[in-house]
Amino acid sequence: MIFLKKPVYLLLCAIVLQSTSACIVNPESETGVPNDCMDCICQVESNQGGSNCVIPDPLCKGDGDSESCGPYQIKKAYYNDAQQEADDLGTGWKNCAETIECSARCVQGYMALYGTRSSIGHDPTCEDFARIHDGGPNGYNNEDTLEYWNKVKECLDKR
Repeated sequence: MIFLKKPVYLLLCAIVLQSTSACIVNPESETGVPNDCMDCICQVESNQGGSNCVIPDPLCKGDGDSESCGPYQIKKAYYNDAQQEADDLGTGWKNCAETIECSARCVQGYMALYGTRSSIGHDPTCEDFARIHDGGPNGYNNEDTLEYWNKVKECLDKR
């Protein structure tokens, strides 16, 4: 049996089971961000007038005093944190942001670090994942991330 870190396993699961949001994982492990939640976060972040998860053009945009890149609009610090948990994030932040697959592994790695039962005190929901993605490790608890969550929820409600 081959054991993979959670983000890699979940990405493979997402690729194989694109038509379902279920994936069997080790019951002792945490499951990561569900496919529908990942899709909606990506759609909200990469939306350029459409409803698809796409690589933006240009790849990066200024975001205050930093840049956010790729379909999930990932910052360099986010990428650096994600590397602690995710395998195969390429040769750097912007290179990873060039593909949906690597960017998704980055989000899963970040959530494996900050979006866990042990880090937030309860089983994480899509709301928690979205708010952490938007507002950092404590974003799930920050009222400033509620507007972002409402955009993700609107996408989920359309499914």
